[in-house]
Formats: sequence, C-alpha cells, structure tokens
Amino acid sequence: MIILFWVLAAALAFAILLAAQMRMLLSIVLRRALAAKFGGKHTDTEYRTAIYDAGRTAPDSQHALYLSTEYPKPVAHLALARRVALIAPGLLLVLVLAGRYAFGVI
Repeated sequence: MIILFWVLAAALAFAILLAAQMRMLLSIVLRRALAAKFGGKHTDTEYRTAIYDAGRTAPDSQHALYLSTEYPKPVAHLALARRVALIAPGLLLVLVLAGRYAFGVI
C-alpha cells in the first residue's frame, strides 16, 4: 500500500508540473505565432487575451479565431493542460488525506 501511495503521489505531482510547463510553453509559442501573423510584440495585451480565450469558448476576437483555426492541436493541448492544472492538485490533496487518515501510510 505504501508503494502504491507514493507512486500515485509522484504521478500526480508530475502531472501538475507537466501541466504548468505545457501552459507556459504553449502560451509563449502561440503568442509568438500571433505576433508573426499580426505584427507587434509577443507580449502585447491582445495576444495574452487571445491565449486566455483560446480553447475556452467560441472565439470572440480575430486573434483567438486565428488560433482555433490554424493551431487546433496546440489549443487542445492548452485546454487539456488547464483541466489537469485544475483537477490534479485536488486529487493530490484527496490522496494525501486518504493516505493519512484512511490507510495510515503517512
């Protein structure tokens, strides 16, 4: 039981770190793609807003629409990384609490 607990804890911690890395790298790459297409710097506010909107709902701006049509797989990976970043910390907390109080491994 102890080995299973630590394997699951390590896998969840790895998933959290991987999701954070994916979100950062995809955000930079997609903002640079927008800057190459529409001009300006990749740090412009409208590009950051387009990355925020991409993959969440129907795209409102032309930048988010461009990302959804030209780069559907990276936008899907970004949405997956967002979901993992929201769910995995809660699962890790549940695992730690279950390990402490239910199974007594900690």
